[in-house]
Amino acid sequence: LETIGDAYICTAGLFVDGNINDAAHNVLNLAKDMIRETRKVRLPRRETLSQDSFVSPQIRVGIHVGNVTCGVLGQRLPKFTVFGSAVNLAARMEQTSRPSRIHVTEDFHKLVSFEEDYEWDDCSETTVKNMGKFHSYLLKEVL
Repeated sequence: LETIGDAYICTAGLFVDGNINDAAHNVLNLAKDMIRETRKVRLPRRETLSQDSFVSPQIRVGIHVGNVTCGVLGQRLPKFTVFGSAVNLAARMEQTSRPSRIHVTEDFHKLVSFEEDYEWDDCSETTVKNMGKFHSYLLKEVL
């Protein structure tokens, strides 16, 4: 949908009625692919400019599922956007994630946890600024 600073916001299943499991799996697979592709990028280290001293950028991913409000905002440069507490909670999951990891809320975890392909670390409760405490999970390292 959009970038805000160094953050990228996307949605899946926005207009899906009923079962959102496929959309949840698509978002999780997109996040895993983004982490894998980021590892292919090589940036020179700031400390040294030697040819063999490169580092890959690391991204953090936060995912939540919930109701959002969406619409087109602006007159001069109109853009489609989403907002609401679900968007805020996904952003907080990203902010409290670890580099190259995917941090999800319990609501999202329930949609994808039955898949054997995914292994999760239980984060117990994560305190989310202005929203309280939420049970969350970190996807084991993406390979």
